[in-house]
Amino acid sequence: MRYYIDRKRMGIAEIFSGMHPIFSPSNDMNAKETVRLICEQSFRTRAKIAAGINRAIRRLTQDNTVDVEEYLNDDIKNLSENPVRADNLNDLLPFMKWLEELHKVNSLAVERSQYSLNDAANYMDRAAGELLRSCSTNMMWQNISIIQEDGGLLLNLTERFWGKASLFFPDVSSAFEGTFPLVGMLFCIEAEHTDSGFEFSFVVNVEFGTDDMELRALQNRNWVRLTFKCGCPVLRLSLFDYGKCLRDFGKCGHGFIEDWCSEAVNKEQSLGSISMSEKEQELLPLAKILRVTYQMADVDMLTDGGHSPSEIAIPNKVLELLGNRYRFGLYEKLFEETGQQDLYEILKESVDAWGDDDVEAVASELWKFAGQLRAKERDDSVREFYDRIIKRMLECTSAFDGKSRIYGTYSDAEEKMRSIIEPVLMQNGFTGDYPHYRRRRGKKGEYISVLTSNINKRTVNGVLTYYFSLSAAVKKLERRGKRKNAEFFASGMPFESTTAEDCAYVSDRNTKYAELGGAYDDESAEINIDVFEGMSGESQTFDTANELLKFAEVALQAFKGKAMPRWYRKKRRKSSVRYKNMITTGGTFMKFLPLGLYISALLMGVYVVCNRYFEVSRYLPVHDVRTALVLSLVFGFVLTVTCTLIRMLLLRRHIWRY
Repeated sequence: MRYYIDRKRMGIAEIFSGMHPIFSPSNDMNAKETVRLICEQSFRTRAKIAAGINRAIRRLTQDNTVDVEEYLNDDIKNLSENPVRADNLNDLLPFMKWLEELHKVNSLAVERSQYSLNDAANYMDRAAGELLRSCSTNMMWQNISIIQEDGGLLLNLTERFWGKASLFFPDVSSAFEGTFPLVGMLFCIEAEHTDSGFEFSFVVNVEFGTDDMELRALQNRNWVRLTFKCGCPVLRLSLFDYGKCLRDFGKCGHGFIEDWCSEAVNKEQSLGSISMSEKEQELLPLAKILRVTYQMADVDMLTDGGHSPSEIAIPNKVLELLGNRYRFGLYEKLFEETGQQDLYEILKESVDAWGDDDVEAVASELWKFAGQLRAKERDDSVREFYDRIIKRMLECTSAFDGKSRIYGTYSDAEEKMRSIIEPVLMQNGFTGDYPHYRRRRGKKGEYISVLTSNINKRTVNGVLTYYFSLSAAVKKLERRGKRKNAEFFASGMPFESTTAEDCAYVSDRNTKYAELGGAYDDESAEINIDVFEGMSGESQTFDTANELLKFAEVALQAFKGKAMPRWYRKKRRKSSVRYKNMITTGGTFMKFLPLGLYISALLMGVYVVCNRYFEVSRYLPVHDVRTALVLSLVFGFVLTVTCTLIRMLLLRRHIWRY
């Protein structure tokens, strides 16, 4: 069997690719163009690039655990003795030529390996073949386990929310001597079809932990290559109701749709269409569009609108969807019935642009769609559309009743978190069931939800970490009906059915929302579960579940109008993901600008009237209309700036995002 992928060569490329995008294989410029572009950058940027190159070269040449000397030429070794300087980057040309050649060799190796994989997959069952085709780059650095079973080997891949896939290789003949089960991180799979069957090679790192994958790829220790011949592989697949799982994690509205789309797209990429139900396949194209537009909306928010359509590449499968007018037209009824024809018209424009082969126009229309969708989220006019989509998403996955072994442990984590948070909330007058709680005070509804992240850390030694955060919201209620039978509603929804997550993207003066202990704080309450039943060697694992009580106390104080405690403000100032208000300084200034203009006009009117009847210019240092106009405008501007500063200072003192 021929091996194509060189682990160390791939690791070297990853080290430089992670340093700056210009050093990645996706850079389509040649070495001279790249050096010229680097030299045109600011001194600060050049200094950062030079420092990164020097640091990477030191890792390759001076780390005793790394053995890559055969991959380095004399030019690279010389750079280790004479570091790159920001004021003389023209010397980078030999380095860039070496890196360019490295990327070419790696790219060719991946193509040949993928071709061999595809060829072998053509002789298998369709389901097993589609999984194998995804195992070249998609499965790199994934947790796996390999066990002996019935005269063959069973490869268990990383379990996801949507399910778990395993490949069984029957009639294995191998000279491999080692210990099973083999647990580690998969680097690559190579396959070859022969007249006598199939031959496979697995490259696995068996070191526990997940730190510094690139450096680990360059080391000789803790690596196993398992090569064997076998019969035709068979896919063993367990599919789970990931819609219900996301619901149990407290996801609602935008958050539920975004996570569902990510899981559905990942499922299709990993297993192919064979794993998708008919209803999932019907909804998958819309899921791909929504996933891209949510990414665009997030970039737009983080950059305050200072984006360009090229910042997010449109996936080819999304472009293929836009080119299929029949498939796209299936969603027209959904948009029309929920009153979102304007959103559908924007998507039709992107379809027309793709028909004209104008990819830039397609990106521009999708940016427009993302902005319009986010605006509708803020004024709460897209709720019916979202409810219909969520209902269909839950129907798509309800047919899968397989039980997840790993995520089945969530019931233990949920029970522990519930026993911690629920008594505190009930003592403070909240009602509801985990993970959503609510209470009514006067005409305001106050909500607290416990959220579980669907991105959980799982180490090869069998410890699964669940991350919990807390969301809080306040919303004005509407009272309907007579006194005895009166019911309270929030934006058309019954109070008893509303959650904090329903307020997450709504932006009006009657709604406040905050997330505590999540991405905005760069810290979560954690519960660790030993899912491999003691393989980690730890009888108990440390967790920080009680941290959620601190976040709950912050929320309860905020409901009373109190500012964040000092320790919590300090946490947010020092977090790596800085707390960002949904309303920016510029947006707040524009909000108060009409007030400033109104006051300016009022002052000007008062001056004109009073000067006509009382000649106030005799008593004031304003002797003409032009001076009065300028002073009134200045006063209005100062008032606007003052109101903006006060508003932003208040936002900094409180947890609310807007």
